[in-house]
Parts: sequence; C-alpha cells; structure tokens
Amino acid sequence: MLKDNSVEGNTRIIAKITDGRQFQLRLSTGFSVKPTHWSKKNKNVLSANPNAVAINKGLKEFTKKALSVYLEAKEKRLIPNREYFELEMKPNKEVENRNTEFWKVFDYYMNEKKKSFSLSTVKKFNSLKKHLQNFELERKIPLQFETITNKVMKELQSYFYEDVVIKIDSEGKEYKGLNTQTTAKYLGTFKMFMNWALMNKYSKNTDFKEFKIKHQPRTIKAVLNDVDLGKLRSYESKEKKYLNNVRDLLILSCLTGLRFSDYSSIKSEHLIKDNESNYSLLMMQKKTNDYVEIPLNDEALQIVRKLLKNEIHPISNQKMNLYAKELCKLAKINEPFEVIQYKGNIRLTKSIPKYELITTHTGRRTFATNLLLKGVPAEIVMEFTGHRDYESFSKYVNIPKKSKMDIVRNVMAG
Repeated sequence: MLKDNSVEGNTRIIAKITDGRQFQLRLSTGFSVKPTHWSKKNKNVLSANPNAVAINKGLKEFTKKALSVYLEAKEKRLIPNREYFELEMKPNKEVENRNTEFWKVFDYYMNEKKKSFSLSTVKKFNSLKKHLQNFELERKIPLQFETITNKVMKELQSYFYEDVVIKIDSEGKEYKGLNTQTTAKYLGTFKMFMNWALMNKYSKNTDFKEFKIKHQPRTIKAVLNDVDLGKLRSYESKEKKYLNNVRDLLILSCLTGLRFSDYSSIKSEHLIKDNESNYSLLMMQKKTNDYVEIPLNDEALQIVRKLLKNEIHPISNQKMNLYAKELCKLAKINEPFEVIQYKGNIRLTKSIPKYELITTHTGRRTFATNLLLKGVPAEIVMEFTGHRDYESFSKYVNIPKKSKMDIVRNVMAG
C-alpha cells in the first residue's frame, strides 16, 4: 500500500505484514511512486511509471524475503519486531560490516579499560561479551550501534531471563535463566559501554537510553549475629586446619568491615598506634582508592598480628567462599533462611540453611549491621565502611525485624 494516497509527488510504498490475528507490522519497502502510478487493485506500479518493471520486481523480491524472515522467526518461536526485519532484510555485506565495526570498538574499549578496571570488572566484561555473541546467534539480531534500540535492549533482557545457561547437571540437563539481579548487572555494564561509545562519537544512537533496567527488589541478606560469631569463635578443627585459617579471616572481616581484597593485603605499615596505645588499620581501599582507618579491638588486633606473622594467611576469594560455607556448616550456623529471587516479574522463594549463604561479603554486612544495632549512627558506620552515599550503604545492612521492633519498643518505653 501507499503511505499517503493524497500527495501530488512521490510517496513511499509500505508493506503490511500480518497473520490476521495478533501480529501486525508495517515496513518501508524502500520504493516510492506517485499515487497516480499505483494500482490499488493489483498492488503494483502501473506502466505509466518509467521504472515500473524494476520496482515491481523489487517489490516481489521484498515480499518473498519478508515472508521468509517471518516464517523463520515463527519456526524459532520468536515474535519479530521492526529491527529484526530490517536487519534480516539488509544485504549481508552491509550487516556484516556494521556488526564487525561494533565488535572492533567493543574489543578496543575492553583493552583500554583494562588499565583502570579491576580484575573482577574485566571478568564481567569478558562474560558479557560471550553472552552478547550468543544473543546474536540465538536471537538472530546482529549488534550494530545504530540498531541497538529500546526494543533490542528488551530483547536482550528477555534473553538473559530465558536462554542463558546457568548450569548443566550430571545427566547433561541444562538449567537456563539468570535472575533479575544478575541480569541488571550485565545490562548496566552494557549501557556503560554504549554511553562510552556515544560520548566518543563511535555512535549517534541514543534510543538505548530509553530502556529502564529492571532491578530486583531489595531482599534480606544473611549476616552473622552475636550467637553465630560465638559459634565461630568456639570452633576449632584438628583435622581441617585450613578452616581455622578461614575462621580467623572471616571474624576479622566481621570486626573491621574490610573487603576481601583489603584484609587479604594487610601489611605491617597499615597497623598504627596512637598516643593512648590504641591500634587501628589505615589502608587505601583497592576498590575505591580511598583511605579508611578502622579501629581494632583486642580480638581484631590479635588476628592482624597473626596475619603479619604468617600464622594465618590469605587464600583466594573462590576458596574463601567455598570454605566459609563448610566452616559455618560444621559450626552449626544452620538456621533456616528464606531466599527470594526474581526472574523478571516471577518471584521464586525457597528456604535454605544460613551457612549456604555465607561469603566473603558476609563479614562486611555483619560489621555494618551489628554497629547499627548497637546504636552507632549510620553516618559514622559509613566512614568506616568507606561508603559515600546511604543508598549503596543500605544494601549491606540487614537488621532483623524483631530487632527493629525491640529498638523502637525500648525507646518508646524510655
């Protein structure tokens, strides 16, 4: 059909694609004619137009190609949008060139940022690249700067929720679908790259900015309460001495709020003493490059000295996370804990023993939570955790509802 039958000059020839029910889409064929040169009955260009033969041939090829694209998408259980059709119907060479350009810029960005990114961020970008390449293959959407629109971002989000393989069991069965929190991290990383490309004039496309990342509602994170810490302090293994090492490191994290990367690199020059013989750790945080000074109680000081004497030693983050769970299981930190995850709008709830949730980050959350429970104002706690704003700090805090009720009840009772 014609876009506008009332104009005197040329108007575009539009293709309407529909299954007669829910699916309906209009695409430009790339051809234009005068309304007087168009046959509504036969849906073709009249011979009065000098280019009628060539245009009609082009319309037939367009129709054939569009139908092929639609049927192929339907076979794969996809609902093709405008961007999908436009990419699939472009000449292969053009799509390939623009797609190649996108990946060249992406690789250049990664190489440049390796100088300033942390190792964990570099790993995140490497994982993102693999997911994006699989997205191109499985959803048949080549990534190009000018076509990464709000709709393509939604398609990518859907891919993370539905198609990313998260594990394969012993029988070879695949389990798919990242949760909302992990998906949000990948999409945020991707938007960071797209903003960089826009700022550095590799792209003029701003449509991707309209996409709003869906974040997981805040959920309660596991922390170690005073009873749990008591169980850890009393645990001692003669057979598995590596767990004693992990125990001290985990307790140190709970008493200082330091990240794994920081308490794993404590040196003698970080330990300072004031005029009243009080000890503290003065360190530059690796993640933020900001200095933080942490006061040490007797227990924390003792562990730091054991670190400096090599009586205990740091291990890898991966092993620390694995052994921390084993340690807490043997220490009987096994109370049921409700875990809530989201995949898009789907809420998934399950109950697991607390020890399964203990990681290197648990100590940092425990430090912040326990100080707040003991009445230390959030602004002061943030000085020692190194947080600059309350929103990011609040993610580490997990004050049980009963404790909140008791605090308010005690205040109201005077």
